[in-house]
Amino acid sequence: MPKKKTDNRSIGNQFETEMCEILGQHGFWAHNMQQNSSGQPADIIAIRGAYHVLIDCKHIAGDKGFPFSQIRDNQREAMKMFQRRTGQFGYFALKLPDNTIWLVTLDRMDILATRGKTRLTVEEIRGGQAWSLEAWLESSKVWAEDT
Repeated sequence: MPKKKTDNRSIGNQFETEMCEILGQHGFWAHNMQQNSSGQPADIIAIRGAYHVLIDCKHIAGDKGFPFSQIRDNQREAMKMFQRRTGQFGYFALKLPDNTIWLVTLDRMDILATRGKTRLTVEEIRGGQAWSLEAWLESSKVWAEDT
């Protein structure tokens, strides 16, 4: 059983590194926040122009999607504070089993939760509840100019 946790951590760390590299290739300064004993509110802080973003990376292993129960209280509070102070969102980067990457805001998940949802299914992620990485990167160019 401990091996699985190590494997999950290794997969997660690889995805965080991959996201930082992708963001860097698209004009962001991206910093992978270091793990600490009490956890951190997100994995990555990225800046492009005046656009700032917090990103937490989640690797989705199966077809069940992303359960909202995986959002920790300290993440929720930090992302909400970040939004209040910057006017910009905290995102979850979701890497699906087909290796595509999708981004969804904490706010979007909260809206869905108020409607009784407890998770985002893979079909919902692909079906418009999240941004594809490519679409998000393209939009971030505009956001960086507008902010």
